[in-house]
Parts: sequence; structure tokens; C-alpha cells
Amino acid sequence: MVTDLVAFLRARLDEDEALARSVRWDGSEASLEWQLRASAAVDVGGDEFYAGDCTVANHVVRHDPARVLTEVNAKRGVIALASQATEEAASEDFLLRVPAQAQLGVLKPVLRLLALPYADHPDYREEWRP
Repeated sequence: MVTDLVAFLRARLDEDEALARSVRWDGSEASLEWQLRASAAVDVGGDEFYAGDCTVANHVVRHDPARVLTEVNAKRGVIALASQATEEAASEDFLLRVPAQAQLGVLKPVLRLLALPYADHPDYREEWRP
């Protein structure tokens, strides 16, 4: 179960990263760090995006590609910890190490929480729901 969940999360993070990087298209000066220039205009480098509403523009700037990439890397770190704990759980001496058991017991729910934003994805399994 954990292996499938980790694979699912890694695939979603790869998609998030690819999408965040795609906003910097060939020939554009689009930046990965967006800025709010005026009421509803988001500066994406050499181009501007007009959100039509200041609140929407602020949201867009808050979730710019640079932030998405940082979040992807942070989540990958958590997944790596969980994967390591899962591998340790398969070892024979795992049952003798209480701290490792506790680590695994905490990381499984964390993985489920990390997967929750992707619950609308067709590959998401209800058994992963926290």
C-alpha cells in the first residue's frame, strides 16, 4: 500500500513540476517568480497576465511557479523519508527498533495527507484518504 501511494505521489509531483516549468516557454521572458504590478496585473517577466480581479491576481502571485517548485522539492523530501522508513520496516531487526516503528507509524498518515490534494485524480484510491 505504501509503495503504491509513494508512486502515486511521485507521479503527481512530477506533473506539478512539469507544469510549473512549462510557464517559461521558449522565446518568452516569462519568469518563474511572478509579481503583482498593478491591481489585477501579474508580471510574469516580459509578459503580463490580467486576472481581472485583485484577489485573483494575489492568489496567482502567491502560487507562482517558483513556489510550486519549492513545495514539490519539500514534498519529495518527506516522501524520501517515508520510503526509507518503509525499507527499514522490511528489515529483520525492525521490530527491535521502537523509534523506527514510531517513525513509520507517523509517516504513513503524512503520506496520506500529502495525497489528499490529488483526491480528484483518477488514480487516487479511497483507501488512502486520511
